[in-house]
Amino acid sequence: MKRTLLAAPILATAIFLAGCEGDDGRNGQDGASGADGLNSLVATRTLPLGDASCPGGGLVFESGLDTNRNAVLDPAEVTSTEFLDCATAPRLRALHASPDAPAVNVLVNGAVALSNVDYTDGSGFLPVTERSRVQVEAIVPGGNAIVIDETLDLDFSTDYTVIAVGDVAAPIAPLVIANPTGEPIASGSFRAQVVHAAPDAPAVDVFVTAPGADLAASTPINAAPLAYQQSTDRIQAPAGDYQVRVTLGGNPATVVFDSGAIALPAAADLLVAAVENTGPGTTPIQLVVLDGTAAADLLDANTPASVVAVHAAPDAPAVDLLADDKSTAAVEAIQLASNVSFTQSCSIAAVPAPGEYALSVTAAGAPSVVALQFDLGVAQADEAMAIVTGFLGSTPAIQPLPLAVSGRSVVTEAKLRVTHGSPSTPAVDLYLVADGTDLNDAAVTPAFGAVPFGADTGILTIAPGVYDVYVTPAGDKDTVAINVQNLTLTGGEVLDVIARDPATNGSEGALPQLIVIDHRSIAACT
Repeated sequence: MKRTLLAAPILATAIFLAGCEGDDGRNGQDGASGADGLNSLVATRTLPLGDASCPGGGLVFESGLDTNRNAVLDPAEVTSTEFLDCATAPRLRALHASPDAPAVNVLVNGAVALSNVDYTDGSGFLPVTERSRVQVEAIVPGGNAIVIDETLDLDFSTDYTVIAVGDVAAPIAPLVIANPTGEPIASGSFRAQVVHAAPDAPAVDVFVTAPGADLAASTPINAAPLAYQQSTDRIQAPAGDYQVRVTLGGNPATVVFDSGAIALPAAADLLVAAVENTGPGTTPIQLVVLDGTAAADLLDANTPASVVAVHAAPDAPAVDLLADDKSTAAVEAIQLASNVSFTQSCSIAAVPAPGEYALSVTAAGAPSVVALQFDLGVAQADEAMAIVTGFLGSTPAIQPLPLAVSGRSVVTEAKLRVTHGSPSTPAVDLYLVADGTDLNDAAVTPAFGAVPFGADTGILTIAPGVYDVYVTPAGDKDTVAINVQNLTLTGGEVLDVIARDPATNGSEGALPQLIVIDHRSIAACT
């Protein structure tokens, strides 16, 4: 009975729920079909000569969406580009390596690409056309002259270094070094190539070693002695500290250049040119390093400075010149020059550099009798001149006139500087005129007017010729203090002309006199 009574309510509930459920509704309409997707397309395209990105032509891989559904990858549809082959424009750089030539301008296809490039100056790479006319224009007084005029057929994707080599009389010629553009350098390494561009230097060997390595146990980077205008292959080596030494060919015991320890950084791509040393020091060469953007001098580690001493103080006795190295506590009293008399000059050819010195001008043989003290700082390869002038016993007081010297001889010009070093003479006018010019002609005006004591003209570049020189009181043509007739300049001179007081004993009269220094032949100090 109990089981029957329980089943009845369950059955009734099921019947009730079934009665509450409605009929199924109708199915809804299908939505509209979406638009078909765009196809991705890829293509390779040949680039013609003259292409903006690859002037020498090439091959490019392109991809993108076919937005106009024409099954062709049109230029407007390209979203990704990869160059499979690209011939870039040739590149050109220049280096002035002619030791007796003037500064130059470099023209490429008639346009000035580089201006006022002096000896050992070089450029970075410039893009050029595959057929380029390269002209080197010498900057000479009275009008420039083209000394190199070459039309070069250049290859795409190639870097060219054009080095102006040789002496002017040789004559100057272009030395062209070509290398592929963009060749990879191993990670953590540098690349270097050496070219012999010193016309008077013999064949050499080039060693790039760890600092202090024994050259007898080392191998040069050149397979055979490197002669003038020859170059090595490009070498790669891990970045780090190295020593570059150049020796006579086949003779590692005769070192003609030593860089000392230098750092060569990773990814550096260097061309190193050996050129003639025209400055201080006994090494016959120096190096110029081109890195693709500029050029820098690499000097021998022992390159000194040079100083010319000039005694122009009329009432001072013969003097010695002593130096104290300011980097040390000791007073070394290094004797640079001894017994230099009034009007004399001499060259101190090897002042250790870089250095900071306190110089003392003392009575000859009496180092405790100090007439003058002054400081002199020098860097390697500096060329300087110190004129000691003024009076010991009156005004203006004895003093130094320090001047920089440009000692490189240039055969197409004379270098001339005039300094007013006569302490008893007021401001003067300086005339430099063609031989035979009438000074009293109203059209003749001073080259430098009202030059005071202690001032100078700067280094002038003068065309070869015959000249007359006059020094007069400022504004007074009628009173000629110094008259030099028929000054003949043939080119190559490096002259300093110093107006000085006459001797105090009256033997030279009352008018100022001249000290003329030719830096090509000045005597060494004792």
